[in-house]
Amino acid sequence: MSVSGVCCKINCTFVHYNIILQVRACRQIVIMKIKSPFLLLVFSLFMLSCESKIEDPARNILEEIRNEFAAGNYNRAKTLIDSVKSAHPKAYKTRREAEALRHEVLVKEKERDIAYFDSELQRLVEQRDTMLQGLEFSKNSKYQDMGVYSVPSQAISKNVFNSYLRATVKENGEAVITSFYRGNRIRCKSVKVSCGDVYVVAEEPVYSWTGKEYGVYVERYDFKRGNDGGLMDFIASAQDKVVVELAGERSFKYELRKDDVTAITKVKELSDVLLSISKCREMRDAAQYSLDFLMKGNNRFKKDTLQTENGKVESEN
Repeated sequence: MSVSGVCCKINCTFVHYNIILQVRACRQIVIMKIKSPFLLLVFSLFMLSCESKIEDPARNILEEIRNEFAAGNYNRAKTLIDSVKSAHPKAYKTRREAEALRHEVLVKEKERDIAYFDSELQRLVEQRDTMLQGLEFSKNSKYQDMGVYSVPSQAISKNVFNSYLRATVKENGEAVITSFYRGNRIRCKSVKVSCGDVYVVAEEPVYSWTGKEYGVYVERYDFKRGNDGGLMDFIASAQDKVVVELAGERSFKYELRKDDVTAITKVKELSDVLLSISKCREMRDAAQYSLDFLMKGNNRFKKDTLQTENGKVESEN
């Protein structure tokens, strides 16, 4: 081995030995609980300096989080809280404060959501009540869980000899459009509704019935909105005359009366509002559930923190 190699090895050994001595010295100081006031001061300043270098950048973000939280920018605040953990993983003290602040952000966010849903529900209910004026409501408590709304002019009793489309909607917003045909048997397979060159077709009824009423042969087909080929929405948006064509063993075509177009449009719009009410209530309940969960978690967190602090006090005493 060359002289330079030997010298390098000696230097490495010396450095390693020096480090060991320093570690042992620090350990000895800790073991002795740093009885020297001067060493205690130096050691404290050193630790504070190290902590500041780690915590200060994270605390700058924490201050920004507080500002965003105060301004009601909850999504931005949550993003910054995540950044504290990812950008400063060793800033444990600041990370704990940030996570505690996350809980406050989530609580305020849910409270804001609940207030919004309450306001929206009130608006939708008022809109529904206005739309219900002039509509008929029927319910057979023995056989039906929910009542049904319809326009009086489309009552079956007023159309016993007419072929027409009738719209109804349940209290939960589920709408049905029914094709009534009266005449010679055609065994209808599809209902086509057209306006000019544009048309839609319904082929999957949820209910069908054929028979005689008042001595007249009747074919009835119920199509649930959403599975009606777009019949109800198409009629509600029609700008010109609407033609209905029933296709089966033979075809039958007729023009839908304007009163029926108006009635179907009213039922469709009411269905939209009722569905919105159901969805809004569902989301409001989900937000309330989340808030209750957060509050329970907050109570547990406070209890654990109090127990920890009491344990520290007892150990110090």
